[in-house]
Parts: sequence; C-alpha cells; structure tokens
Amino acid sequence: MNDQMLAETIEIEGFGGDRIEAYYARPTGSGPYGSVVVIHHMPG
Repeated sequence: MNDQMLAETIEIEGFGGDRIEAYYARPTGSGPYGSVVVIHHMPG
C-alpha cells in the first residue's frame, strides 16, 4: 500500500473566463481509492 499523495494549487476557469485557484490532492499510487469533492461557494 502506498500512502503518499501529491497536493498542489491549480487554476481552473470559472464563469466569464475568471481564473480560480483550487487545492488539488490525489494519491500517487494505483487505486482504487475513495474520494471527497468539496465545492466552496464563491460570493460575488
């Protein structure tokens, strides 16, 4: 079992072409793995 993971800040395209920073973490080994998706509301 490999417990290592890669975590980084990435940019994704939002509404109207706005650039949004997102935190992205994923395991480095082969799966299967469970997952969690967190979507944070951005006011404005």
